[in-house]
Amino acid sequence: MIRPLALLLAVMPPVVPASAFWDPVTAECRPPAHRGAAEAIDGDTLRFARTDGPVDILRLVSVDAPELHQVCRIDGEPWDCGFEARAVLAGLLEGRELACMFCGFARDGARDALCRDGRTDIGEEMLRAGMATSHAYFANNLQSAESQAIRAGRGLWRGDWVHPAAWRKGRRLGEGRCGGCYLPE
Repeated sequence: MIRPLALLLAVMPPVVPASAFWDPVTAECRPPAHRGAAEAIDGDTLRFARTDGPVDILRLVSVDAPELHQVCRIDGEPWDCGFEARAVLAGLLEGRELACMFCGFARDGARDALCRDGRTDIGEEMLRAGMATSHAYFANNLQSAESQAIRAGRGLWRGDWVHPAAWRKGRRLGEGRCGGCYLPE
């Protein structure tokens, strides 16, 4: 007589431990990594000069920072969060050689890219500083970095702001407290 458990074990496929969690953020990023130096255009866009010559406009993959002229508020006072986001990115890029893998194209024609300085993911650091938000719902490292900024009240999370995607569509801060306006429309 065959026991039900033995039968079940005989027909089940072997359990193989997963080697890595599939990350849809970087799934489109393809080697080779291009090396070069970069300068910040705004909080999520950079001018990348490859060591082999070409210059690319890159957007940090799955990161959305305030637009350059976007204004946020801290304690009811205006704050040039777009310019500060660019300054934070510029500080992360200063004097570093990056390795960037291209991940497709943004709607405006810029290349999406995953850029690192060694093991440091530049986009992740922008999120950790609280100067950007992520639309990478399955990338644990990006979600963790953004959660750290939210809990610590860093960067954008110190006050009121409109999500960059909503700001690009014309939404602006109104009078009074802006409860929840950082969420996309």
